Amino acid sequence: MFKNTWTRLLLLCFVSTLLSVQLTFAQGAKPPVKNDTDKTEEGDKKEDKKKKEKTFTDFVTDKAKSMEGMFNVHEVEGKYYFEIPDAMFGRDILAVTRIAKAPTGAGYGGEQANEQVIRFEKGPKKNVFMRVISYVNVTPDTLQPLYTAIENSNVQPIAQAFPISATRKDTSVLIEVTKFFEGDNSLITLPSTSKQRYKIRAIQKDRSFIKKIAAYPINIEVNSVKTFSVSPPSINPSPPGRRPRTTDLIAGRNTGVITLEMNTSMVLLPEVPMKRRLFDPRVGIFANGYTVFDEDNQRAKPELFTVRWRLEAKNAADAAAQQRGELIEPKKPIVYYIEPATPEKWVSYLKQGVEDWQPAFEQAGWKNAIQAKDWPVNDTTMSLNDSRYSVIRYFASTIPNAYGPNVHDPRSGEILESHIGWYHNVQLLLKNWYTIQTAMVDPRARENVLDEDLMGELIRFVSSHEVGHTLGLAHNFGASHGTPVEKLRDVDYLRENGHTSSIMDYARFNYVAQPEDNMPTNLLFPGIGDYDKWAIEWNYKPIYNTEDEYEDKEILNQFKTIIWGFDDD
Repeated sequence: MFKNTWTRLLLLCFVSTLLSVQLTFAQGAKPPVKNDTDKTEEGDKKEDKKKKEKTFTDFVTDKAKSMEGMFNVHEVEGKYYFEIPDAMFGRDILAVTRIAKAPTGAGYGGEQANEQVIRFEKGPKKNVFMRVISYVNVTPDTLQPLYTAIENSNVQPIAQAFPISATRKDTSVLIEVTKFFEGDNSLITLPSTSKQRYKIRAIQKDRSFIKKIAAYPINIEVNSVKTFSVSPPSINPSPPGRRPRTTDLIAGRNTGVITLEMNTSMVLLPEVPMKRRLFDPRVGIFANGYTVFDEDNQRAKPELFTVRWRLEAKNAADAAAQQRGELIEPKKPIVYYIEPATPEKWVSYLKQGVEDWQPAFEQAGWKNAIQAKDWPVNDTTMSLNDSRYSVIRYFASTIPNAYGPNVHDPRSGEILESHIGWYHNVQLLLKNWYTIQTAMVDPRARENVLDEDLMGELIRFVSSHEVGHTLGLAHNFGASHGTPVEKLRDVDYLRENGHTSSIMDYARFNYVAQPEDNMPTNLLFPGIGDYDKWAIEWNYKPIYNTEDEYEDKEILNQFKTIIWGFDDD
């Protein structure tokens, strides 16, 4: 019995000691030291984190097809990346989207669909933001306190965010743009009005893809194919005499989808905008504008400025010669290319319509300032949809029309390019006009099919008119009013002055002339008139040795008295 008691006491002491040790650890004593295995696991976690931060070469691999340009473009196994240099952040870029190829009934290849000024900036959370910039309210001096008020009331929308894939320190960032250009967004597709008209619904991602992206020194060209589902055809037609609000496209009726090929030009705008020429309502020039807030003015002032091409002297010697009254060639002439799809027999007449404006630019001090050229079909570096080039596009259309737009810098009015739209059926319109208005004095107009020389001259006349629009000239419906009716039958007067002082009028042909007037047929046509030359001179004659456009305006007011011989009144 004694032995058992002693054994129990020893066992009780052991258990008590064991509980004491456990309680000591539970109450905050130092934990045991980690072994080498624990340290290795912690290091592995840090190493894994480093591996997740990929570098430039992880994306732009040896398989990449790279192109240098405004942005370097890299294509890696079907994925496209923009490498945006740090210097490009904050720069204004004009994005012009055109329909490269259209389904029947939805426009024509070469027509403009969209235009936006965009700007890239670095955002938080390792993103690059694309903002859409609208020039509505501005201030001439960003250092003015008023600039802050303008910024607070004119926030530019963030239209897109691109995660940064990799960064080259103090050099550039890499972003993937595949989904952006394959997808549908308001920047690089049809405008919302066109989508409503054609009943366009959702983009079909499995049938939409990028065909090509090309990089050039001041622009990026993106060509993509986009397929959209469309709403079912309308059951009830529009009431008689009312224009339908929507259009059932043939492709949409047959398949439920339509496919377009789109081309987006991203063109870098000049870092320093061209000096503006302030608009004068007495001169028929298209204008752009915005509202100016200036601390030196006691009110907000709307300011309009003309649209015009940038014509500059090549060097100081040429500039001095021009100031002496000599004609000089500009550093960069205005060039219009003729689309290869144009019937060959009309090409020379379209070219003549362009170069008929040469005398007007000579009056403004420029030689060979405007030119027409064949499109270089073998030059693979050039594209008809590239917004660096101006092209007369030929449309296989039953519409009897033509039009002359321009794309310009909204900050200064500098015209950057123009794609003139030329519809095949404008010939039908010209035939009808000429037959109705001149058949009494020109036997050629009585034929059912006009001979090619006559139709060519008619095409030349329309070409000149549309080119005039692309130079900035608006319609001048007052020009024909300046010619007395009796002078329309005076051969000597018409030979010197033409029957209308502006080709920008809708005077068409001389339908007043009678058979007994023995009127030469060339005097039945309108041509570049005195007003046209005057307007080109007013808009394009360079003004030297002035500080700004406000000083230029004072000189322009004197131009009319000194050069053209009539007062401001």
